[in-house]
Amino acid sequence: MKQIDFYKKLFYPKTLAFIGANPRRVWHLNGYINRFPKDSLYIVSNYCDDLKENFEELLQGVNLCSEISEIPDGIDHSVISVGRKRLLETIETCLDKKFYTIHVFSAGTGEFDEKGFEIESQLYKLFKNNENSRLVGPNCMGIYSPRGKYSYSGGFSEKAGNFALVSQSGDLTNRIVGSLNARGAYFSYAASVGNSISLRSSDLIDYYNKDDNTDVILSYMEGFSQFRKSEYEGRKLFESLKKNRKPLLLLKGGTSDLGKRAASSHTGSLASQDEIWNSIYKQTNAIPIESLEELLDTAVMFRFCSNCEPKHNSLLMITYSGGSSVLGVDAISRLNAGIDVPAIQEPTHSKMKELIRVGSISNPLDLPGLRDEEKRFKLFKLAVSEEYISGIIQLTSGPRFFGRSMSKEEIEKYYANLRRSKETCNKLGKPFMVTIPNSNDNDFRTKLIELEIPAFNSFSRAAKAFSNLYRYKNPKNPRILHE
Repeated sequence: MKQIDFYKKLFYPKTLAFIGANPRRVWHLNGYINRFPKDSLYIVSNYCDDLKENFEELLQGVNLCSEISEIPDGIDHSVISVGRKRLLETIETCLDKKFYTIHVFSAGTGEFDEKGFEIESQLYKLFKNNENSRLVGPNCMGIYSPRGKYSYSGGFSEKAGNFALVSQSGDLTNRIVGSLNARGAYFSYAASVGNSISLRSSDLIDYYNKDDNTDVILSYMEGFSQFRKSEYEGRKLFESLKKNRKPLLLLKGGTSDLGKRAASSHTGSLASQDEIWNSIYKQTNAIPIESLEELLDTAVMFRFCSNCEPKHNSLLMITYSGGSSVLGVDAISRLNAGIDVPAIQEPTHSKMKELIRVGSISNPLDLPGLRDEEKRFKLFKLAVSEEYISGIIQLTSGPRFFGRSMSKEEIEKYYANLRRSKETCNKLGKPFMVTIPNSNDNDFRTKLIELEIPAFNSFSRAAKAFSNLYRYKNPKNPRILHE
């Protein structure tokens, strides 16, 4: 018998069904109706007349049905959004019709109460040894596949990229995808998997690792399904991470005692011991991430600087403010990430000193009044060429410095200088980053994306992202958490 390619059905379906459409939540349909071929999309609802009357234009060309029995067998991917009282019956009907992949949006299962636990237990049994179907969820937002032409959120970009996400939180999936889209990073896939009783994070990581459209993997995990032994699940995850050959940014929720309790109530997961995770980080190339902000920043670093090869965990800081440079170094020191901000050594220090009258050329470079761009670039090139410098962070407020208006010619020159700085660093294999605190200039941020320059809100956030890139490129120096 021919083996079913469930991931092709999941991410590149030829037929798609949404079961349980409600006119009060019609927004839930936008990412399906506006992207997927309408003649292959089936909407099943108890409110067909209401939907036809109030959303006729939206639903034009879509197959609108009142019963699951009205749609064809063998649907590649289906979304189930019904109350938990109808959930098991609906799933059983879908399985009878040989639906291949089924996403259960419905919550109120194992994470909620004893009745929910009983329902989830029955779901687990339905899929445990099922050779014909796989389940995503329950209690999750579902799938985003730009190349597959559908998304659980109509707000996600239709542009496809090379990042893949698997997450046990729907809200974090929304925030990760939305934030990275805004910062110039796009996705091959995103999967919000919730309670993960069938398809697990490790299964998706295995697929992403083999997928030609994916270069970087992001994961948010809280723990393992309460219907499987956590020891076995831990081994399966370890094997997946061990086989993985791509950058994998792993944000683990439930690391504190209070977090473990929250994880249990959120996805019904068994939060695993810190020792297991430290062992995983030591023996795989998974990059441990401590916060959502760090995950986003590190993803941006890999988006724009993955071709760089920093040899040292060391940075050059360039500022126009002495106070900002002092506070920035203090903040980087408090990261306890082993990041160095080394002083410029001789004979380079003396060569640089000959070029300025005011400021500091120690590191950070503090150049508040230097308007001669060619002289500034000479200083820049001397410093970044030092072997012990592996990354550069420049403080900038953009072309509208302190609100000062600039001519079109001045703005173009400003961006040309930024481009020249980036290219100089990248030729040396060193990332060039900017920090733009308190900047609400969206045009500036958009231009930085066009120039492929990663931007961060502070020196410390840029430094942490750089350090994660450095440790991935230098696996003999792994980063461990919670020791």
